[in-house]
Parts: sequence; C-alpha cells; structure tokens
Amino acid sequence: MPQTRTASPVGVTKQTPNRLLLDAGAIYKNLKYDETKKEWTGVALGATSGGNEFSTEMETRQPEIDGIKSAIKGMEFVNEHNAQLVVNLKELTVNNLKDAIAAADIEEDAIDGYDKIVPRANIQLDDYLENIAYVGRLSNNKKPVIIILKNALSVEGLELSTEDNDEAVIPITFKAYNDFDDAMAEKAPYEIYWPKEDDNNDNGSGTDPDPEG
Repeated sequence: MPQTRTASPVGVTKQTPNRLLLDAGAIYKNLKYDETKKEWTGVALGATSGGNEFSTEMETRQPEIDGIKSAIKGMEFVNEHNAQLVVNLKELTVNNLKDAIAAADIEEDAIDGYDKIVPRANIQLDDYLENIAYVGRLSNNKKPVIIILKNALSVEGLELSTEDNDEAVIPITFKAYNDFDDAMAEKAPYEIYWPKEDDNNDNGSGTDPDPEG
C-alpha cells in the first residue's frame, strides 16, 4: 500500500533507488512460469539495439445524454483495449525473419546450405505466437519484470535496411490478441508481472529465463 506523506515539490523518496527500470531488457517468445522450479523460461529472440517499446491503447466512449455538459464518472465504456511491443532486433535468424513476416512458412534445407522462407497471402492460426514477452529488471531486485502479450502477431511486416559500417536492425511490431475465452471474459490480451517490494532482498531464482526453453 503506498504511503502518504507531506506534500513536497520533490518526488524522490527513500524507495526510489529500488523502483528504477533499468536498461533495454530482453525479448522472449512463448515465455512460461514453471511452478515447480519457480522460474520463467522461454525462447530468446536475441540481441536488440535501440531498446524496445511497449504500449497500450484503450479506446473509450461516453454516451451522449441531453442536458449533460461534462463526462460522468462510471459512464466511460471501453470500445477496444489493445497492446503492442516494438522490438528492434539486431540478431537475425530464419525464425526471427519468419516471425517478422508472420504469414510465411520455412522450408528447411530447400537447397544445399539454405533454408527458405515462403511468404503467404493469408494468416494462419500457427502464425500467432503463444506470447511475446519483455523481460526487464528493477534496481536492487533480483526478480524480473515480465510483460506478456498473448497470441502475438507481427502486424507491420518485415523492414530491412542495410548500410556500410553498421549492422542491420529489424523493427518488429508485435500486437497482442485474445483467444475466445479471454475475449468472452472481457480481459485485455496482455499481462504485467511486477515484483513485490517485500521481495527486494530475496535471492530466489528466475532472474534469467533459459533461452533454450
């Protein structure tokens, strides 16, 4: 429970050093929590450059009522509640390229020494990832911050730019989607796991998801 204090023009508190989200974090797909091992595991997408950006958007409406001149508390209704994660991926693999295109298949060993990515004109259910997740860290806390976008799909395609004396970075915009059950339960298609402050001195496992899953 947040503590009240005397109003001050300075917002810093004694807890501020423990509440800073540090660095760019890492991106995983199909991240899961193992209740037995008490740790998160998933498949790492690889190195990024330029950070990553998570954003949510909620579109709401207020009914128009004759004689009312202002918005009324309790009468704001949600039309849409969406989330996306923009990943600036520097480490490139055939699977990462396929995930960026989304509507595509991989033909392994299509010719000697090559896999082939074959784009499609339709999106199939298998193109949706189980999830895409941001894994970050707070200052002075060994437990990771986890943001999970459910049923993630790349929605802006593949953009690849190259230049001398630099490495290519692919921006991928993953959008979250609900499955039928969550949609009927009126849930948003993302989850945020934030470490409890009481656990700041805990030395438990789970800080680094296993890239091998």
